[in-house]
Amino acid sequence: MSLTSTYSLKFFLSFSLIISLKALLGQADLTFVSQTDFVALHNTGLNDVWGYVDEQGNEYAIVGTEDGTSIMNLSDPANPVEVFWLPGTNSIWRDPSVFGDYAYISTEAEQGLTIIDMSPLPESNVLNSTIFTGEPGLEWQSAHNCHVDAAGYLYIFGANFGEGGVLIYDVNTTPMTPTFVGAFDNWYVHDGVAFGDTLYLAHVNDGFLSIVDISDPSSPQLLGTKISADSFTHNIWPSDNREVVYTTDELPDAFIAAYDITDVTNIVELDRVQSSPGSDVIPHNTFVLNDYLVTSYYADGITIHDAKYPYNLIEVASYDTYPGQTPTYDGSWGAYAYLPSGIILASDRSEGLFVLQPNYQRAAYLEGIVTNQVTNEPIDNVDVDIVGNDQEELSNSIGFYATGMPLSGTYNVTYSKVGYEPQTISVSISQGDVSAQDVQLVPIEPFGLTIKVEDLFGNPIQNAKIKLVHSLITYDGESNVFGEDVFALFYSELHSIYVGKWGFLTYCDEININPTTNTLTIVLLQGYYDDFTFDFGWTVSGNAVTGMWERGVPNPTDNTVMDGDFDGDCGNMAYVTGNADNPDADFDDLDDGNTILSSPIMDLSSYSDARINFKSDFFCNHGPGAIDDTLNVIISDGINLEVISFGPQSEEMNWSDGGPYYVSIFGLNSSNISVSFQVSDLAGNPNITEAAVDLFEVVEYSGLNEQSYYSTYFVTPNPFQDIFTVSASSVGSLYSIKSLNGAILMNGVINNDEEQIDLNRYSSGIYFISINGIQKKIVKL
Repeated sequence: MSLTSTYSLKFFLSFSLIISLKALLGQADLTFVSQTDFVALHNTGLNDVWGYVDEQGNEYAIVGTEDGTSIMNLSDPANPVEVFWLPGTNSIWRDPSVFGDYAYISTEAEQGLTIIDMSPLPESNVLNSTIFTGEPGLEWQSAHNCHVDAAGYLYIFGANFGEGGVLIYDVNTTPMTPTFVGAFDNWYVHDGVAFGDTLYLAHVNDGFLSIVDISDPSSPQLLGTKISADSFTHNIWPSDNREVVYTTDELPDAFIAAYDITDVTNIVELDRVQSSPGSDVIPHNTFVLNDYLVTSYYADGITIHDAKYPYNLIEVASYDTYPGQTPTYDGSWGAYAYLPSGIILASDRSEGLFVLQPNYQRAAYLEGIVTNQVTNEPIDNVDVDIVGNDQEELSNSIGFYATGMPLSGTYNVTYSKVGYEPQTISVSISQGDVSAQDVQLVPIEPFGLTIKVEDLFGNPIQNAKIKLVHSLITYDGESNVFGEDVFALFYSELHSIYVGKWGFLTYCDEININPTTNTLTIVLLQGYYDDFTFDFGWTVSGNAVTGMWERGVPNPTDNTVMDGDFDGDCGNMAYVTGNADNPDADFDDLDDGNTILSSPIMDLSSYSDARINFKSDFFCNHGPGAIDDTLNVIISDGINLEVISFGPQSEEMNWSDGGPYYVSIFGLNSSNISVSFQVSDLAGNPNITEAAVDLFEVVEYSGLNEQSYYSTYFVTPNPFQDIFTVSASSVGSLYSIKSLNGAILMNGVINNDEEQIDLNRYSSGIYFISINGIQKKIVKL
């Protein structure tokens, strides 16, 4: 997108001088000037914003709204006045750009491109407008975005034509009637900008940026591509010297990232930075001015980053336009920082148009090299943490790190990496200056831990999967023919331990481990259980375009997928249909086909009456027409099938409403059982379809009504020494403890959410606990 107009270019150099003359004595900031409530003005929300300057030097905001385009006079920035309103078809996308005295506004409504002649301003607010939908033979009705460069070439991005790439028009000679010049239609293009003979493009769906040579705009030539930091490239803007580009990825907790493009055949990432890490904030658009990045964030408003050193992006100012904090698309959409006065325009989707006054200040920079004190070799991936800085900064392959703060001062800086003693140093840094601090870290001597995995009879279990989780590091292993694996540990602290194998019940517990521990023996009980902590060999098949089953930590989506796995089992994993980190329910749901999740084979012949037990939920907003999309649970012995169907429902998915379900295998060959979860999204009805599965196990039937389900319960640890804990059972439920021969040893009542039961007076062996008719095997060591 271009600067405001040919007139505004006259002010650009003088504005640059104003910025450079500001004293670097205080903190950079963004000051509130005014806010215009567009709900009150037109009962509409906002999209993007751009700027314009008339021949008399009056500044304007061109505001794209959901229901039209507004032009606001900013001669008095504290009191913006609307001078023109052009209604339009409702759409959440309306993006303006300006060339000379003409505004070009794209929309994804089928209204083509709106062109407004603003030359009568300020004397008259009677402005002519027209709708452009392409030339004969090259018509289109909607486009996601547009941009006009300084040479008068109009770029249409994401039109409903071809692949939705770039359509190039000449508007320099006939601004109201664009003339087609050429196209770059290799991929869908979401946004882009052109400077000189180069076009910079963001391919959001394909997840990469591209650089294109437009020295001959009738025949654009691809120069290079690069996958962006989060593979969802929403916008792109080059540095003032055109040696670096910056991108945003429109995902929760995604990054602004910097890339060196001096060699377009080998584009290299330099740095990445977040706003409010861990809060699921989504970046939208970033722009460059005098080596500062001005960025619109949905829930975090507007930020300014110092990009003087592109390998070290440092936030120096921010203003939050949105009062809430949500992992959605609420908040600031657009930012415009190129008006001669220096004010920044921000369009907030619900809160309206903001005018902000920036005070640009350079950051205080800190750089250095981290090495091993013993070998003097560089150490990579060292975490460099300045107290008060919420960014993760890591040393690179040669031990180099770069970080900083917005203000001068003396800060405590901690250098840490797994396997090394952390070191904290007090460092003084100054705004505008690069301070150097090299560090040597002392390696920690590791100690050994042997984990032995056995069955109830002391026989080693080979190929059992083992996971040890410390707050700083996770160790993965697998038992050998002797049932053992040896780990080299660094920390004498609490570790979470998970051990499992298909055909056994997964073990999980928290254990304090130190050099004297030496050996841990884990006993696994036989049975079929999977909470998906480990990959036990479930297979995924199907023909869906998107939304295939994935094992992972469930990523929540708006009004569909729940936030996290079922919390009553080990670990935090589940199977979900489509699990992209995007809150848009329609982004990675199941589309145009089916996906099938199938278990490994189970031999259930040792069970008297085996029941398949699982947690699951299903969402299907089936759309118009017949309800034809389902979740089918298929139990098979290789020849015969039992199928249970769950029809569409449109309530937000919730583990508490999704079972457990108990399914009989009656009539099937119990020695060759497999279970499949098939989800379909058939053609013909536009749907949002999602499903999730967790806590799969086989239980022994004990009088349970198979047409109903109860809240299950969990016993941890199991095996146990003297005391075990029952969780997730209803308070007030009766429990009984039985011996292996069925004798009742103890009765009691569940009085707490986590009830501790003491079997200290009983000898080691196998027992059974029964609650609400559900019986589980427990082992006392």
